[in-house]
Amino acid sequence: MDIDKYNEQVKEQRKPIPNASNYEIDPDGFVYRKGKRLRLRRQGNHWYAQIYDDSRKSHFVDSERLARSVFGDEEPTLRREDIENNFQVRTIPAFPRYVVTSYGAVYCIDPPKRGKNAGTCYLVHESLSRGKPYVTLYQRDGTCRRKQVSWVVDQAW
Repeated sequence: MDIDKYNEQVKEQRKPIPNASNYEIDPDGFVYRKGKRLRLRRQGNHWYAQIYDDSRKSHFVDSERLARSVFGDEEPTLRREDIENNFQVRTIPAFPRYVVTSYGAVYCIDPPKRGKNAGTCYLVHESLSRGKPYVTLYQRDGTCRRKQVSWVVDQAW
């Protein structure tokens, strides 16, 4: 495929960003201003673009999430059934809200009612301390405990 043909195909797929008439976005999440692709910045697991709306106010937007909303795709969500059917998991006895795989992936299957993970199941974030992975697990009463992943796996398996 010729590079010019590819560029034309991508150009045809671009759509304008709502309330920011100078910008366009393609299905892959790349943002363009006057035909030139903007540099995206990575923060965590997401790519962000800085754009200015029609009233000249600056916005720092997640480009992949914006592309999904502009092109009508739905947000990917993780459900309890997906976790239980696709992974071999066991409930952690001391923390019944969580399940763990034999290799140490910890999932929350009873999501919180408030916060950034409200209403959806999620993979629990691990942090390293002295070279060993730890997870923070919450009990029903709201108290939290920081546990080593190997301890969590030993309790469930």
